[in-house]
Amino acid sequence: MKTLFGACVLISVGIGVANAEGGKMSTFGYSSSGSCIVSSLGFNSKLEPINPGVSWRTTFNAVGSIDAGGKATEAGQSVDSASFGAGPRMHIPAANAYGDTFAAALVEANTKGGSRLQLGVASGAFTAGPNVGVRFTISSFELKGWSGADGIKTYGSSELPSIQTVSLADGAKFQRICTMSVVLISLQR
Repeated sequence: MKTLFGACVLISVGIGVANAEGGKMSTFGYSSSGSCIVSSLGFNSKLEPINPGVSWRTTFNAVGSIDAGGKATEAGQSVDSASFGAGPRMHIPAANAYGDTFAAALVEANTKGGSRLQLGVASGAFTAGPNVGVRFTISSFELKGWSGADGIKTYGSSELPSIQTVSLADGAKFQRICTMSVVLISLQR
């Protein structure tokens, strides 16, 4: 089996945040990190991999920036474990690097008084690792705002896990569930 499972796409996080003055976008730098359980066959209703033998864990970190138009550009890297559980082992350990772009929106107030980040579809390509040059997309997802002061905002995984779909240009597709945190720093004052 191809080593495409070794190229687990990383969480891509960037946030276009609207400034309170006239709806103008601010420019932000950010850092994100986290961990994902990845399953080539998806997850059951208990959020367990359907076949643990074709599932693995990836950890990641990324840095990026969001321009005044809300477009995020990031670079990141990940380390993937071997597949685990019962069944055939289809994934070997690997390290990857990538670059991607996406847009996102901040929803200021929710019913609990916090903010949410709705992150759009990310698209990019691997820059190092087993699938260097392979293009990918990652489905949209949402993060919850936890704190913020003096131009710094923190966002993280929400109360309910969200399942993302990762698609590689060679036709491979798999799902993942991630825990993560993002720290945004305003570059404009």
